Amino acid sequence: MKSNNKKKLKVVVPLSMVLAATSANSLAPINAITKTPQSKIMTLEQGENLLLNPGFEDGTNNWEFIGGGLASNNQYKGTHFYLNGGSQNKIKQTVKVPKSGNYTVSAWLSLGGSNGKISVVDKTTGSIIGETTVIGSSAYSQYILNQVYLEQNQEVEVVISGCSGWLNGDEISMFYDETEYRDINAVEFYDQSGKVEIDKVNKTINFAVRYGTDINQIKLKSLNLSRGATLNYKLEEPIDFSKPVVFKVSSATLTDEWTVKCIVREQQSKVTSSNKELEEGFNWAIDKTNQFVMTGKNGVVNKDEYRPSGDGTGIRDYIPSYWAGYYDRTAFYGRDFVHQATGGYISGHEEENLSMFEVFAKNATEARKWYTLWAFNFDGSPHTIDYKDDNNFVREVPAQFELVEKAYEQYLWTGDSRYIEDEDLWNFYTNVMTNFVTLHDDQNPNGIAEGYGGIFQGSCTYNERGEYPIEAGDAIASQYQATLAYAGMLEAKGKKEDAKEWYKKADDLKKYFNEEWSVINENNKNERYARIIDKDGNKKNDFGKENSWFMPMKLITEPGERNDNYLDYISEKLGDGIGTAKEAPTNIEAYTYIPDTYFPYNRNDEAWKWMKYILSVKDNDHERPSQGTNGDYPEISFTIVDQTVEGMMGIEANAPENSVVTAPRLPGEVEWVKIDDLKMGEHNLSIEHNGLEKTILKNSSEKALEWEARFYGDYDYFVIGNEEVKAEKKEVNGVLVSYVKAKVNSGETLEIKVKNVTTEELRNLVEEASLLNKKDYTKDTWKTFEDALKNAQKVLSKDKSTQLEINKAFFDLKVAKENLNK
Repeated sequence: MKSNNKKKLKVVVPLSMVLAATSANSLAPINAITKTPQSKIMTLEQGENLLLNPGFEDGTNNWEFIGGGLASNNQYKGTHFYLNGGSQNKIKQTVKVPKSGNYTVSAWLSLGGSNGKISVVDKTTGSIIGETTVIGSSAYSQYILNQVYLEQNQEVEVVISGCSGWLNGDEISMFYDETEYRDINAVEFYDQSGKVEIDKVNKTINFAVRYGTDINQIKLKSLNLSRGATLNYKLEEPIDFSKPVVFKVSSATLTDEWTVKCIVREQQSKVTSSNKELEEGFNWAIDKTNQFVMTGKNGVVNKDEYRPSGDGTGIRDYIPSYWAGYYDRTAFYGRDFVHQATGGYISGHEEENLSMFEVFAKNATEARKWYTLWAFNFDGSPHTIDYKDDNNFVREVPAQFELVEKAYEQYLWTGDSRYIEDEDLWNFYTNVMTNFVTLHDDQNPNGIAEGYGGIFQGSCTYNERGEYPIEAGDAIASQYQATLAYAGMLEAKGKKEDAKEWYKKADDLKKYFNEEWSVINENNKNERYARIIDKDGNKKNDFGKENSWFMPMKLITEPGERNDNYLDYISEKLGDGIGTAKEAPTNIEAYTYIPDTYFPYNRNDEAWKWMKYILSVKDNDHERPSQGTNGDYPEISFTIVDQTVEGMMGIEANAPENSVVTAPRLPGEVEWVKIDDLKMGEHNLSIEHNGLEKTILKNSSEKALEWEARFYGDYDYFVIGNEEVKAEKKEVNGVLVSYVKAKVNSGETLEIKVKNVTTEELRNLVEEASLLNKKDYTKDTWKTFEDALKNAQKVLSKDKSTQLEINKAFFDLKVAKENLNK
């Protein structure tokens, strides 16, 4: 129960109206519009408040309390009710409806939390007839639930439910409402992209469609009007949206005109696949990213779960940016942003990425010990729930390094030289890699940036749920990738010697990690990796979520048995997702890192398992209800885009060098996948993987492209067009790949596939080779040839030989035959 006495009063529009004024079905509106329609709600002078004892002058009479009671310490008008924290706590009263029609319920509430509710419930069935969420303010505010249609003699309960903290309230009312409402509460169109924006105040509706949609015949899919209202268009009726359309909504005596606009989105990449779950998931995700873009908009700042209408400083113009973090906070967060950035670029949000990187870079100062801030409003100002002053703000070590790493990745995707030439950005990278590390390496001096406690003191780990180590696996792994990125940027700037020095630092750091930092028992260097070091110098190698999986994800772990076992260990600890294993994370966004962890090691079925899992629960409520659904957490959609392109399709961009790498990492459930209109700098690409042994690339660009086509496995030849080309081979993250390089000219489509040999071709080669005479050739070359011939004969004698065995036997014998010397 709240003890202080707040005198400030305000009227709060019901959440249903706020949502409609911004984005239909959205749970995190930007602007809480405080203007209400002119309404004929009957007052005490005009009619009867159907609730008895509305101001509690008669104590608890007529009210039923669960987890609450009466108090007078936080007064609105004398005695008020209170509810303890929790949605199970309620105050309610039963009403018999005297007349059919719309009713409005209101209450003056003061809250110490969020997500309370005002509801009208059918007493017979228990079904909710009308409900609004109370998003929270400690100042007394009037919350209104209107347009609740009830039948004469119906018995209903008016219920106020508790929030996440204490809740105080007074002056509860329920009146018959004579207003003729002409609202469009919800509307859906066929082919729409994202959510429909409904502004009930200005009577406008905006919706978007994907590039290429025929907007001359868009049909209404569903419609929700005020009860008794009608529209001048019918469901399924084709409407020409080549220009704004007027929707006329009529009640019994009046008509309102609504202006409806259709916006055609910019062209975005599109995936098709044999696996419809993948195809639909990617196309949902890339479309969903548009919902979070704030560029060109304006609204409040510092909106959060405690300040649902912002900080009261007015409306601000937003910079190019998008949501990265909780959808009930008007902010982009460093940790979320870096994980979303590549998916953001692929989705067409290039301008936003550069703008947001610049904000982070400019806010890293010496006074803040070279940390940048954790979160920013959409106007670029600090988000104050996470920033109090330069000594008291949220900061986590891995984010510093990920900003450097992911900025370089943006340079590779975009070819935009500003990422390496902009003074603010370059100073940020350099300060992070030098001054920041030096300043934060005093507890265990070893060149690794450290933490000093919780998130407001500077955490060395993204795992915010428990311990406070001084060094952590996610920090050192992120530092490793940042070191490689900084070296790459130095090289791109033409500073070859400096780049060489930083590449060596990265190699030294990886060696130190594998041979010392991650080792607990010197006599067993193959045991699980240590994931943290605490302030007493103790190491732990149990499961630590982010500070566990970031180590293999960032490739600081040396490929081999120890790493393979650790990937198995992570899989075991995750189970099958939320609630399936004791240590499995409870927040869906944690799982967005797992495909990134398994794809680089060609463990494709495991990576795809987690992509499928995330997509399967995207419509479920998030663990934090005010955030909305899992899919309303921005990281979900952005990372699905990236994981399809960089993960499953193995696409590595290098726009500055006009080159690209591909490597099909298709799981067993995906026979083929194709992406069209993939932008990479000045290039527009179409890439298709057919199984694991054929890739087709189309270069719809003015410039030629250098293509390295990789295929996992031991292959000797590839077919490019009608030409057989000898393969090159190397290990990538401990896995053998065969590859070939080719030039793809402007407008050209090129197919590269593994040269698969038939059994008949192998038999013919064996027959030819068997005719050769040992005495005609040198001893050494004949020995190699003879071994290859025997192996080929062995493969032919087997009942079932794999394609890989046939290929290898053929090409080994062919090469040995060609290399015979007389």
